[in-house]
This record gives sequence, structure tokens and C-alpha cells, in this order.
Amino acid sequence: MKHSDPFWKPTLLLTVGLALLMSFTAYGQTFDRGQQSGISVTGAASVSAVPDQASISFAIEQRGNKLSALKTQVDQYTTRLIDDLLDHDIPRDNIQSFQLSIYPQYETDNDGKREQRGFIVSRNIDVTLPSLALYDQIIDLAIAQGVTRVGQVRFEVSDQQQLYQQALQKAFENARNKAEFIATTAGLEIVSVMSVQEQSMARPVMFEMAAMDSRSKSPSLPGAQEIEARLNVVFSVAAKN
Repeated sequence: MKHSDPFWKPTLLLTVGLALLMSFTAYGQTFDRGQQSGISVTGAASVSAVPDQASISFAIEQRGNKLSALKTQVDQYTTRLIDDLLDHDIPRDNIQSFQLSIYPQYETDNDGKREQRGFIVSRNIDVTLPSLALYDQIIDLAIAQGVTRVGQVRFEVSDQQQLYQQALQKAFENARNKAEFIATTAGLEIVSVMSVQEQSMARPVMFEMAAMDSRSKSPSLPGAQEIEARLNVVFSVAAKN
């Protein structure tokens, strides 16, 4: 029986080809690119890292009725804190003193009427410690110099990029092991790498501690953190001789 439509054969072949392509999904994808067959797999790995530096946010806040006096107090506390940080070998580039903030302070009387009763003057100071050995000492120093609140503390890994590269290398090894298993199971062998696509990126490893007030003790330091990497690798394969 002949078909009048001249395009039915190519359409049928395309449909069958797509069905075969979608069938290889157990561990990876096997396909043909022209005359070259390939296996596509995803490799993942991680390395452990212990944070070696910390970023801390301090707040200096004063409340009262005389705005000029409040600002003077906050400025004095800020200057003394920065001087002490520099004396403890904290680089000036690691210290950020934000713009002064001024807010009206309201109170509600017995009749439910809300009235302004003075002002709140505050300043935030962010400090990056190049070594965790200074952590407890800087916390105590800041509180002694008038800091009224210690914000969230972020523990970070300084050699992030190098550790991420190690994770990438392990992720590639993981991908190759997968591809070799698939190829051996199918009676094939790995020939070469056709393409590599990075599916992750180096991100700062941070561990955040809860905020503390001036009466709180320093929190415990975090343990090791994980730096993860993920790759998609396509290997060319051929039949075993």
C-alpha cells in the first residue's frame, strides 16, 4: 500500500529516533552526534572546610531628648571603637562605619495617646576579622566601648576558590566513574571528553550566629562546612574491540 504523502517516512524515522534517545535515562544519557556516540552524566562532590575568618556587625545606639548630645555620644563611642580595632591590627579596609541614623522615639501614655519623647541615634559598624583568634577579644572590646548590640556573626572560609577547585576535580572524577560504569554495562569504552559544563559556582561559606545584646556571651564557633561542586560531562564512547 503506497502513501500519497511524500513526508511520512522522515516523520516516522524522527519519532522512532526520539523515542530511543529518551530511553537512556537510568544513569545518564547515551546519544549519537553524527558518527560519534556519547554518554552524558552529572558528577557531584564536596570538600570540608573550617571557617578561618568572621564578619561582625556592631550597633551603637543612644536614646534621649537632646539630639546634639546623643550624636556626640555615638560619635565618641564609634571613634574609640575604631581606634581600638586598629590597635588590634584590624586593617582599616576591614572596617565599615555606616551613616548615622536618627529616629524619633514615641511612647503611649495611659490615655492611649502616642507622643514623641526624644530621639534614637544609632550607627552600625561592620568588621571583618582576618583571624578567628581575635573573635572573643574583639567582642568583649566592642561591648566595653559602648556597643549596645552585636548583630549576626558570619563565619567564612578565606581560601574559598582553592577549595572549590578541589571539589570540581572530585566532581569530574565522580562523573567519569559513572560514565565508565555505564559504558562497561553497555559493552562500550570511554574514548575522550566531548564537553564539560559547570552546574555550580563558588559561593562564600558562611555560618550565621544569632544576634546578641550587650549582656550575651560570645557564641560557640562553628565546625566544618561543606563546599559543593557539580558538573555535567559528556564522554565519547566506542564499541570495545
